[in-house]
Parts: sequence; C-alpha cells; structure tokens
Amino acid sequence: MKSDLATYIDDELKLIYPVFQWKVVKNTKKRLIEVYVTFNVEVDDSLQVQDITGKSNMPGMIQFEDVVCFYDPAYSHVKPQNYLEAVIMDSHRGIEKGFVDAFIKYLNIVVETGITDLESFATDDVTGEFKLIWNTHDFEGSIQTMKSIQRYNEEKLQMMLDEEKSFLDQIKKDEVNGGVERI
Repeated sequence: MKSDLATYIDDELKLIYPVFQWKVVKNTKKRLIEVYVTFNVEVDDSLQVQDITGKSNMPGMIQFEDVVCFYDPAYSHVKPQNYLEAVIMDSHRGIEKGFVDAFIKYLNIVVETGITDLESFATDDVTGEFKLIWNTHDFEGSIQTMKSIQRYNEEKLQMMLDEEKSFLDQIKKDEVNGGVERI
C-alpha cells in the first residue's frame, strides 16, 4: 500500500518530536498540503508586539505561526511568497520520501533557529520585523548529504485523494431519512 503524503508528514513530525506545534491540512480538490507551524516565546509582560493583521500579543508571550506547503500547480494557484516555503509536486507521480524527510528535518532546524531569533527580536529595540528564514541552498545541501550517506529514499509518496460522494448517492441518503436532513 502506498503511503499518503499528508499522513507521512504528520507521522514523521510525531517521530522527531519537534520544538513546535503543527497541523497538517490536506485539500484534495486543490492538490495542496499545508503544514502550519507555531511556537511561543516568553517575553516581559510589558512588551507589546503586533502582527501584520494588527493583533497584539498576550502579556508575557509572543506566539508565531508560519506555513509551508506542497502543491500541484496544475490544480492549485499558490502564491509562493505567502508561505515560508512552497514545494511544487506532481500529485499523480508523487514526491520522493527522501525529499520529504530532508524537508521535515530542515523545517525543524529553521524553527529552532527562529525561536532563538524571536527571543533576540523581543529584546531588540531596533529590529522592526521578525520572520523565519528558509535558505534553499542549505536545504539542498541537506538533500545532498542524505544522498551521500545513502539515507535518501527514492520511494514516491503520493497525495491520496479523498473519495467524494456523487450527487446521486447524497440524494439516496436523504431518501433513507424520509427527505429530512439529520443534524
């Protein structure tokens, strides 16, 4: 049985026990998988920081969230600049497991660095903006390292598509309940 990309990402994150919380969201119609990462940093109660939407932090804590995604450009119209990293994939052929493994490991490194940088940002009166930094060159180096030590798995992970009920099946279900929708 082939492994589902979204499930694999979630399972691998559970195994490495990263320094952040995450949520994997799969949108099969758009052939898109988003991984939301979030972490908190304790700060002085008097520090007030606003995010890009104008929302202020709670006293004593800054929460930061970012998103990475895997998408098929034939189905989804993603703006890569809206993500920490956006990975193009072919949803039919899949993506190599070794690539995903390197991606997860590097994501953990980026967030670990980001936590330290956010703590520094909280004490720096000069810096006006904070964001996580994804370095494509470093990430590609991680892939090359995995290949050179024979830890790169070329097996493909595919995005399993959820089966949608046809309109006819939905009508038949409604008829079972006498035409009344059960809530």
